[in-house]
Amino acid sequence: MSTEPAARATPSWVGPQGERTDRLELHLSYRCPNRCLFCSEAHRMGEFGELTISLDQVGQVLRAHQKRGIVRLHLTGGEPTIHEQFVAVARLAKQLGMGTSVGTNGVMLGQEPFARRALPHLDEVMFSLHGPDAAVHDGLTRRVGSFAQVTAALGLARRLAPQIGAFVNIVVTRLNLAVLGDTVSLAAELGASLIVLSNPTPEGRALDRYEELAVPLVDLAEILPTIPARAGGAVVRFFGVPMCILGPRETLSNDLHWDPRVTVEWARAPGKAVLKSVYTWSPARLRCHAEPCDGCLKRTVCMGVFDRAHDLFSMAALHPQRGDEP
Repeated sequence: MSTEPAARATPSWVGPQGERTDRLELHLSYRCPNRCLFCSEAHRMGEFGELTISLDQVGQVLRAHQKRGIVRLHLTGGEPTIHEQFVAVARLAKQLGMGTSVGTNGVMLGQEPFARRALPHLDEVMFSLHGPDAAVHDGLTRRVGSFAQVTAALGLARRLAPQIGAFVNIVVTRLNLAVLGDTVSLAAELGASLIVLSNPTPEGRALDRYEELAVPLVDLAEILPTIPARAGGAVVRFFGVPMCILGPRETLSNDLHWDPRVTVEWARAPGKAVLKSVYTWSPARLRCHAEPCDGCLKRTVCMGVFDRAHDLFSMAALHPQRGDEP
């Protein structure tokens, strides 16, 4: 199976409204030891898990996109740190003058020798933490020991590289909703400066099990506005939910803090797999505006609900802001 560099035939990096992106998300590995119930990349991992992007290919991708204004690189997957040349990739990005970040479950960064080699080449690390204890977290990741690994990794990052932005991502499901506040408190206690609470994106395994996992809007509207009080001094962001259900916390919607980006990932072409560049100019992917959103003053900045949630759940919790309201 052949591969091609992502630089070929990439579209313009200026968006439809004149947006410009300086952020690249690179899917470095489609392998992962976890089997998270809500994994949005599960199908792609099954299809492309045996493919490996080489350091030479990474270099081609980074240099091509650097010429188009990219100055920030986020490494994702799968689990990107298990790529055998992860440290070399991060080092190369820094040599090219890019800011670097990674999304990780801590499987490698929880090991001190690896952490000492990798952390000097990273500016930000987003750790996946989905429960306040092993019972909840390991139940969602379906791997015993994953809670111990990610908390150890976060602790190592704070100890070995206190200058790094240590962040936490929590996927909100019916299975951890009752302990969401405790999970946020733990993340803050472990030193996270940013905590993102993510509504499951309806793709991959999360789409397969969406009705089982996704939390109805009425329940999110009750719980989410209470969460920032549990975060200590950490910044809180809410991903994938309409702004109006956040009440007085609407300015914490990630829709207001989202940056355009280009994603480089494996894709199918006739007879081969290629590295494809996908430009995304707004956080509207897989989301829609429901009927109550008509006429809402926030419609241009709030991307509404996930389309699958719109099909499954009541929209009664939506409280759009009208022009005639005080």
